[in-house]
Amino acid sequence: MVVAGLLLLTSCSSFMGNQLNNQGENGTAEPDTESTPLPIDPYEQARETKIVLYFKHEIADFLVPEERIVMQEKKSTEQLIVEELLKGPQTSQKLLIMPPGTDIIDITRRSDTVFVNLTDDFLHPIDLSAIPGLENTTEEDYPGVQAEMKRLAIYSIVNSLTFLDGINQVKLLVNNTQHSYQEMGAELILQDTPGLDPDSPMVALFRNKNVNQSPARTVRFVLNGLTVDPEWDLIYPFLSNRTMDGSSLPPLDELKTQIPPMLGGMIAFEGSPVLEEEYLFDKAFVTVQYTDRTSDLLKEVTEVLTVDRVDGIWKVRLPVLFSQYR
Repeated sequence: MVVAGLLLLTSCSSFMGNQLNNQGENGTAEPDTESTPLPIDPYEQARETKIVLYFKHEIADFLVPEERIVMQEKKSTEQLIVEELLKGPQTSQKLLIMPPGTDIIDITRRSDTVFVNLTDDFLHPIDLSAIPGLENTTEEDYPGVQAEMKRLAIYSIVNSLTFLDGINQVKLLVNNTQHSYQEMGAELILQDTPGLDPDSPMVALFRNKNVNQSPARTVRFVLNGLTVDPEWDLIYPFLSNRTMDGSSLPPLDELKTQIPPMLGGMIAFEGSPVLEEEYLFDKAFVTVQYTDRTSDLLKEVTEVLTVDRVDGIWKVRLPVLFSQYR
């Protein structure tokens, strides 16, 4: 018992000595830095993220991409994409097409589908007076134009989100409610989903490449503009800075003075003038066929036009027939 008492006293003395060694000058115990866990930041550090947003071209009725670097910290990439889209474009020749006041309630993701929940504003019409070329839309044309603009607004969201790896569908909700195609003003989308009617709830949408600008669509837009007396103010933004004969594209005012007006158009074709389209990185080659009407002797032309991608927008090199005016 004497031996056990001595061992107990020795153990207590050692414990008290350690406690005194761990006290600071004010008598409080200092933390053991080797055993105390460091605090963990519950949020990710901000990092740069590249996203691609789709906006309407300011002239033509198709969507064009805009790459943007954003700082991502606490929000999901899907949330950032829709937020940045609603801020509008940062580069020229692009236009946000969206009902005024549209905002986000919440955005969630389940597997390969993103659920985008928007405010009631999305059900309202798009302001056509803010879109170049549509300011004076007639009452007769208004329903069709409004429907096409709403279609582009919807796919600007869908195509921006489905650019992300692993995202295949986007489901749009308004104020936590699933609405019909008619209520959403999305009747034109029924063309892509046969078997449904306007009163059906709008289903989750896949990416639609047909509403995006492509080299072939750009070539058709330019050549269609040449079948009448050309409106160079509309055509010029889709022209590359090089022409097919290798010369530099002149400024717009100079181009207008070089090329005489052609009643009935400079070219003619039936159906689509595009025969083939081939991509090569930031260039594309589009084979076209048309009738050259710039002389009394009509001439059938088959030509491979070069289309350059400039700041995300496809631009056509002016066809060879224009070299006669240089």
